[in-house]
Amino acid sequence: MHCTDVERHKAKKPHRCMSCGEGIAVGETYVRWRCYDGGDASTNKMHPECYDAHNRAAASVSETQWEYIPYSYERGSAVDA
Repeated sequence: MHCTDVERHKAKKPHRCMSCGEGIAVGETYVRWRCYDGGDASTNKMHPECYDAHNRAAASVSETQWEYIPYSYERGSAVDA
């Protein structure tokens, strides 16, 4: 699997955070990256605080990569990451 670098964008239309499931409003900053696995492609969009929470949770167990279950976390909390 290959994932692109994380980019920060300002929403031009409403989106949904892939971590907490809450809305990302027009004008709000979010992070985005794309992943490619064989013939499959996906785009991930999250609130910056949700993305940061996943990174902190992974770092706490000395990991640099992490997986998540979409729409399964509190905003800004990655307890099970």
